[in-house]
Amino acid sequence: MASGLDSTDKQKKAVALLAIADQAGKRAAAGESPLETQTFINGARRELARELPDTKKMEDAFQVSREYQRTRDPGQRPGQGV
Repeated sequence: MASGLDSTDKQKKAVALLAIADQAGKRAAAGESPLETQTFINGARRELARELPDTKKMEDAFQVSREYQRTRDPGQRPGQGV
C-alpha cells in the first residue's frame, strides 16, 4: 500500500498552495479575469501534483474508480476494458 506524503512533503505542499493562493490574489487584484486566474490556479496545482505526488491519494482514487466500475458493470470481470 502506498504511504502518501511524509510530513516534510506535506509542509512543502502547504507552502506551495499558499504561494499559489497569494499569486492568484495578486493577479485578480491586478485586473486579470476570473477565468484567467482560475486557469493559473489549475495549472499551478497540476504542476504541484507532478512535483509532489501523493501516492496514497492516487491509490485511494484508483480503488474508488475500480469499485464504481465494478458496481456499474457487474457482469464485467476486473481488467476488462470497454
